[in-house]
Amino acid sequence: MTTDRKTTFLTEELPRKILLHCPELDEEGTVSGVQLSTPDHLDGFMSTIHKLSFQYKSKDGSDVRTLNLMVKVMKGSDEFRESSKGKTQFTNEIYIYTKVLPVFQQLLSTTESDFAGDWCPKVYYGEAGHFPTYSDQYETILVLEDISPLGYKAGPRLDLEEEHLRLMARHIASFHACTYAMRIRKDARLSALIDGIVPLDFISGDKTFTSYDVLFKLGANRLYKYLDDHPGELDSEAFKLDITNLRQRYGTTPIRLMQTLLRKDEVFSVILHGDYNRNNVLFRTDAAGSLIGLKMFDFQENRYATPVIDLAFYMYMSMTEDMRNRCWDAVILEYHTALLASLAAILKVPQDDGLLDPYRLEPFLEHFKCHAMYGVIVTLHFLPWMMCPEEECEQLAYHFARDIHSNELAHWTMVCGGEEVDKRLLGVLRHASSKGYFEIVKQ
Repeated sequence: MTTDRKTTFLTEELPRKILLHCPELDEEGTVSGVQLSTPDHLDGFMSTIHKLSFQYKSKDGSDVRTLNLMVKVMKGSDEFRESSKGKTQFTNEIYIYTKVLPVFQQLLSTTESDFAGDWCPKVYYGEAGHFPTYSDQYETILVLEDISPLGYKAGPRLDLEEEHLRLMARHIASFHACTYAMRIRKDARLSALIDGIVPLDFISGDKTFTSYDVLFKLGANRLYKYLDDHPGELDSEAFKLDITNLRQRYGTTPIRLMQTLLRKDEVFSVILHGDYNRNNVLFRTDAAGSLIGLKMFDFQENRYATPVIDLAFYMYMSMTEDMRNRCWDAVILEYHTALLASLAAILKVPQDDGLLDPYRLEPFLEHFKCHAMYGVIVTLHFLPWMMCPEEECEQLAYHFARDIHSNELAHWTMVCGGEEVDKRLLGVLRHASSKGYFEIVKQ
C-alpha cells in the first residue's frame, strides 16, 4: 500500500463519489483543478485530515463553484486500530453524520421549529467499509465542508472565556433536545437510531478498552503521586475522605468507574457528541470580535448515555479555577435553560407544559451531580496533554501510537507540564469534592 495509491483515490475517485453522494450536486457534473494537501496541524492521534478542493460544474453549466473540503480518514495499523477501537469509533462517526443528523434535521423541519439543525459543517460524503483502490484495510472516509474560509476558527488552546463556555452549552443543548423531543413524542425512529450506534463501552464482558484503561490509570496515578508527595494539599477532612474513597475503590481501575457512569437512564440518556470540548469545535466571530457562531465535529466517541458527558468534560478542561468559581453554576443553568427552550420550540408547547416535567432543573441537577465525575477522570488524563509544551506532547503522541504500555509513555504522562499541571488537576478534584460529585464513588 503506497501513498501514491491513496493519493490517486483521493484526487480521482473521491471527487466523483462526492458528486454521486451529495444531493445538491449533479452526478453528471465535471470536476477539474483538484488540489490535495495534508496540513501538519490537522494531524490527529487516530486520524489524518486532508484538505481537498476542486472546481465543480453541473452538466448544464448553471452551477459552477469551488468546493473546499476536509477529508478525514483513519490512520495506523490494524493492531493500533484494534487497541483504540478505531473501527467502532470511526464507523459510529459516519453513522452520526449520515443517519442521525438527517433525522434530527427532518424532525426540526416537520415541527416548523426555528432551529436549522446546522450544528456541524455540511456533509458531502461519508462511508465505511473496504475501498480496494485506497487500501487493503477496513476504512472510513468522511468529507465535510472546510468552514475556515467562512471565518470559523479554533478558540483559545486551553482556557475559554465565559462567552465561549455559554455558547457551547447552548449549542449542545439544542442537539440533545432532539433526542428528548423524539422520546416525548414516542417517535419510533429514536429506538432505531439508538440501536444503530455500536456500543463504545469501556468494559464489555471480560474485555477492557485497552487504550483508555492505560490512559485513565496513568492520569490518576500522576495525581495520587502528587498528593502522596504533598499531603498538606488534602486540606479538609471531606476532601481527604473523597480522595481516600476514590483510591480504595478505583485506584488501579478508574475505568470501572467510567463504565458505571455510562449506565442508561430512561429519562436523561441522550445521543451524545461524546467528545465535546474545545478541540472539536470551531467558533465564528463578527467584525467586533463577538461570538456569533459555533460548529462541532469529531463524533468518534458518540454514545447513547448521560448528557453530562458533553458538559462536565469541556467545562473541567477549559475553566480556570477563577472561572469555575465565578460561573460554573451559570454555565450549567445556561445549558438547562437552552434545553427547555429548545424542547418547547420543537414540541410546540409552552415551557411550563407537563410534558417537560421530567427535564426540570431540580432532577437535571441531581442527574448532573451523579455523573460529573466522568469529566473529572477524562480531564486527569487529557489536561496534561493540552497544557504541556509542544515537544512533550509530541513525545506523548509518539509513544501512544508506538506502544501504549511502554515505560516511555508512563514517564511522559507523569512529568509533562510539571507542577503547573499538577496544581490545576488538584483544583479540579477539589472543586468536584466541594460540589458533592464524589458521592457516586461511595455507591
